[in-house]
Amino acid sequence: MPKLATFIEKEFILNQVQKSGSRVVVIGSGKSVDGRLKAFDKETLSLSATASAAEAFKSWDPVSVFLSYQSQRVTFPGKVKRVAGGEIVIGLPESLVKAPQRKAVRVPPPKDLRLEFYLQNERIRIDCPESEEYSELEMPALSVGFDTESINGLLASFRDKAQPMFSKSGILMFNKGRKPETIEERLIAETGRTLLMTSASSPLPAVDPYPEGRIVTQAMADAFEGPSIFIEGSAFERSRAEKAAAGIVSELYCPILYYQYVVGYIYLMNDSSKKTCLDYRSVDFAWEFSRILAYSLKANNYFKLSEDSRPDPYKPQVVDLSAGGCLLSMPKSSFKVKLKSGAVLDILICREGGGRCVAMKGRVARRFDDRENEYYGVAFINAEQDACCELRRSLYADDSSRFACDEASLEL
Repeated sequence: MPKLATFIEKEFILNQVQKSGSRVVVIGSGKSVDGRLKAFDKETLSLSATASAAEAFKSWDPVSVFLSYQSQRVTFPGKVKRVAGGEIVIGLPESLVKAPQRKAVRVPPPKDLRLEFYLQNERIRIDCPESEEYSELEMPALSVGFDTESINGLLASFRDKAQPMFSKSGILMFNKGRKPETIEERLIAETGRTLLMTSASSPLPAVDPYPEGRIVTQAMADAFEGPSIFIEGSAFERSRAEKAAAGIVSELYCPILYYQYVVGYIYLMNDSSKKTCLDYRSVDFAWEFSRILAYSLKANNYFKLSEDSRPDPYKPQVVDLSAGGCLLSMPKSSFKVKLKSGAVLDILICREGGGRCVAMKGRVARRFDDRENEYYGVAFINAEQDACCELRRSLYADDSSRFACDEASLEL
C-alpha cells in the first residue's frame, strides 16, 4: 500500500522543498520539465522553469509530479491549471505519496494512443454456461498430492483421496445435452464460485475468506434468487430442507472453470455414514483438483480452437500507462465478464498517427470498481526489449532513461 503524507506533513514537505530550492520534475505524456517550487497554497502549487520547456505543457494536461526532501521522494498526480512564460501552476491533491515503489513512472496516455486487448480464450467456443468472472488457466500450487502426470492418474488420485474423507464424491461435466438444472448447479454456473454448505441447517458463509474470491456467500445466493424470494420463498432453502430430510449433513459444489466457462463441477457430500461437516479444507481440496483438471484439459486440447473465429478486441479507456504496466477502465454496462487477478491479456498499443504498434502481454494484478466502471491494474510480462523501447519513446520525453526507470530510483 502507498504511504500517504498527512495534511501537516504535506505543508511541511512543500515548505522544505521551497526553502531548499530543490528540483521538482513534472512528467506529462511525451514531455517533461524541471522546475523550482515558487509558491503553493491549499489547492495549487506554482513552479518556475525555463519558458521553452514550460511551453510544451497546456492547461488541463494531466501530469505526474516528483519532488524530494531529506532524501525522500514524494509524488502526486495533478493537472496543469495554467502556463505563463516560465511559470506552471498545477492543481494540488489532498494526498501526496511518499517513497513510491512502482516499477516505472506512470504518465497520462498520449491523446492519440489506442490500446486494445484480447483474452486468452477468444478462439474457443464451448457449449457450457458462462460465469460472470474470467480466470486464467494455470497449474495451481500443489499441496494435496494429486497425480499430475496424466488425466487418468489425476482422476484416480482424486477418487483415492476423496473416498476416506467423504460419503460421496464425484465429477459432473456439462455439455450440450446436460445443462445446469438444480438451484445449486445454476448458482455455481452463474457465479463461477464454490458453494459450501457446512450444514443443512446453517446459512452459507457471510464472508469470503479468500482474497481472490472463491466461495458463494449468503448475500450472493440471495441476490441470485432475486425479489421472488420474498414472494415464493427461497428455492435454495427448500432444496436444503429436502436434503436434510434425506439425511445429508453437509455438501459442496466446486465449479470446474475453463476461463469463464463452467464446464462441470466437483461434488463432495457427507451424510449419516460420515457425520463430519465440510469446511474450508474441503474447499481447498476441491478447488486445487478442479484447477489441475482444467489445466490438464487445456494441455490435452480437450476443447478445440475455432479456426474461423475472428473476435473483436476489447477497447478500454486507459487511465494511466508506464513502461511496466497500465490502469484500464471498462464500463460495467458493456463489459459483463469480470477479470480475476492473474488473468493474462494480449495487448496492442498503437498511435493514431501511424508508426509501429507495440504488442505486449499483461497480467491483471488488481481490480477495483465504482458505480459505473471496473478498473484493472495490469503488469506487462515477458516484454521484448524492442517493444519496451518503442513504448518508452511514446511515453517519456526523448526516451529518457531517467523517466523510464522505477520511481524508487528516479533522479531528483
